[in-house]
Amino acid sequence: MEPKESPILQGLNPAQRDAVVNYDSPSLIIAGAGSGKTRVLTSRIAYMIEQGVAPFNILALTFTNKAAQQMRERIAQMIPDNRSRYIRMGTFHSVFSRILRENAEKIGFPESFTIYEPSDCKNLIKTIVRELNLPDEKYKPNLIASRISYAKNCLVTPGAYLANSVYAAEDRQAQIPEFGNVYNIYCQRCKRNGAMDFDDLLLQTNILLRDAPDVLARYQELFKYILVDEYQDTNRVQYEFIHALTTGENNLCVVGDDDQSIYGWRGADIRNILDFEKDFPGAKLIRLEQNYRSTTPILEAANAVISHNSGRKGKTLFTTRKGGEPIQLKRCISEREEAMYVADTIDDLLATYKLSDFAVLYRTNAQSRALEEEFMKKQIAEAGGEKKFGAVISSGKLFAGLEMLPGVVRVQELNLERVGSAAEKDDRGDIYLQEDALAYLEKIELEFV
Repeated sequence: MEPKESPILQGLNPAQRDAVVNYDSPSLIIAGAGSGKTRVLTSRIAYMIEQGVAPFNILALTFTNKAAQQMRERIAQMIPDNRSRYIRMGTFHSVFSRILRENAEKIGFPESFTIYEPSDCKNLIKTIVRELNLPDEKYKPNLIASRISYAKNCLVTPGAYLANSVYAAEDRQAQIPEFGNVYNIYCQRCKRNGAMDFDDLLLQTNILLRDAPDVLARYQELFKYILVDEYQDTNRVQYEFIHALTTGENNLCVVGDDDQSIYGWRGADIRNILDFEKDFPGAKLIRLEQNYRSTTPILEAANAVISHNSGRKGKTLFTTRKGGEPIQLKRCISEREEAMYVADTIDDLLATYKLSDFAVLYRTNAQSRALEEEFMKKQIAEAGGEKKFGAVISSGKLFAGLEMLPGVVRVQELNLERVGSAAEKDDRGDIYLQEDALAYLEKIELEFV
């Protein structure tokens, strides 16, 4: 008599099932859009626990706290005896922060080190620039902070930066020849103050594992199963951490989509996913190609476009759903004509559909102005009580009321479409406001700029 199939596997398609049950070897899961990636990840973890893997031997890394929370909740539903609470799961930064709290003294930081907010970092940079008598118009805090962040995410320490002639030449060309000194002093001050910035959580964890072999060995023994979501968005410092923890006995599973890598400008390296099979010979490659979200015409168009991408593993999305209207392409001679066409189309369809049935996507924020004006003319935005497109809250009014609220990150301007229901700065750098700020937002007079 064959053993009864685990309920965790029920409802999975063949590729998804393959990705779940083969957890004892390195795996690269290429997950197309709408292919059930989150279900596969959570089912794999739950199945591992069901098969006897200790939850505390599992490390799952995500890019947002929301994703981690959703995964944890789903796993808890599949493993109802509360064992899932012992899984080490969270964003890279949250996991690294915990590791550093446990071992900070080994790299010269106090266990209770402070994590600087972006405003703290920029204020420190301003102080250093002033002390060195450098021109403010060249050494702008935003520019210097961004350059420091990029260096840390490439695992370039101040010492390595100052010793590199290529970096020095780039700084001279950018008319900031003293950047290396600013970077060096900045890191010295942070350490003296017992503080780390957001990027230090990644850099200093790698330094810890490099300089403390006993700590590395302990975490290698602890995390026997490592899973990484959105692997196409990982950068050099995250890549090195993953590889440091992965020994011959550790099983690594990465999930991502090489066709959705859009964070190269923030340091994400597409080679991490493209070279996975070189880094882990014998790794199992699984493609999740069945799409549960879109119709055939949309998928055929998407396949035709992404097939021209260079440097990709290759996959062909498909669906078993029948039907689907063909995609319409409208060429317009100006942004004004484009906005009028979109507004007229929505207006014509409102007899059949609700306003909430429509979504308008645009490439840059600048394009919202023309759309917003056309929607206002037709009173489209107000018809269903929706927020106006492009509504921007006056920064002075916003910060006057929000700076005293806990966990609110200062930004220069806030588009209402970006207000989230939970506060977090995720591992891609997106900023959201806390729920306790939302009540205040409702009272602020909106200004269109």
